[in-house]
Amino acid sequence: MAATPGKSEKEKIFESWDATTKTLDASSLYSELLKGLMTENNELYKMACSLTEIYTNAHILQPEHPNICEFLNEWLNKQKPKYIKNEDDMQNKKLWNDYIEKLWIELEKDNDRYYWCRRNFSSSLVANALTISFAVLISTVIIFSLIYKYSTMRNFLHAYINKKIKLKQYSQKGISNELLETIFKYGNLHARNKRINLSYSS
Repeated sequence: MAATPGKSEKEKIFESWDATTKTLDASSLYSELLKGLMTENNELYKMACSLTEIYTNAHILQPEHPNICEFLNEWLNKQKPKYIKNEDDMQNKKLWNDYIEKLWIELEKDNDRYYWCRRNFSSSLVANALTISFAVLISTVIIFSLIYKYSTMRNFLHAYINKKIKLKQYSQKGISNELLETIFKYGNLHARNKRINLSYSS
């Protein structure tokens, strides 16, 4: 019978973190931050309390395990789907962001472990953010190109319409002048006829 391979160091650490339970007393630095979470989602609250302990212990393990910060980020990213069931679970997503992510930021600021382990998001989150950013960029480029083309087209249409208006005004002016000349010409002829008639009758 083949021997089963032993667990990796990372798996052992993850198991110990999964088994960690911690309750915060009123004097804890983080009890005020997590107070609202206790009534909203008690299971997530328990995990947040455990995270305060896990973060501290991980810092202690850092000399033996240089990748411990990377492990801690990975472990927390794996916890998220346990509490957020699907993409439509907006309430628990909000709780996660409002409490768990903020808790991590507060843990980073602790004077004893000042920013020793920064929060890194999973590659899928980064990929989603990049996809969204790329989509916004492409949409912006398309909109600006349409606006530019529209303004070029608009300028062309304005020039075309103005040309037509001027042509119409010019042709109307020409027609008006011709009419005036005709009226003037016939008016003079009529006046001459009157004169002749006047002189003839006297």
